[in-house]
Amino acid sequence: MAGGINEIEDANNDEGFQRALQFAVIQHNNGTNDTAIRQVIEVVSAKSQVVAGTNYIMTVILARTSCEKEGQAENCTIHKEPGHAQPYQCTFTVWSRPWLNKIQLTKEECLNAQPAPE
Repeated sequence: MAGGINEIEDANNDEGFQRALQFAVIQHNNGTNDTAIRQVIEVVSAKSQVVAGTNYIMTVILARTSCEKEGQAENCTIHKEPGHAQPYQCTFTVWSRPWLNKIQLTKEECLNAQPAPE
């Protein structure tokens, strides 16, 4: 239904959602002062809305990894100790218009985000 918000049943296998999620996390990492890369440890909810393109509305839990922003972003692992992982929840809205090759993070709200330890 155009305009309605629908649950994405299988977010892990939804290619459009996965692209939007990856884009949102990259944008979030670029916008933080933390030197460590954050990764998704859990998708809390995944929704889509058909507009002039698709809005993907996602709520995720992010945590710090062992990788630094300036280094290689491959094989990053989440810190095992919660004090270092510092998990927190974010809700992102990503507007995707693949036929124009455009994707945009239109909304970002994070709860309990803590600054990196000194």
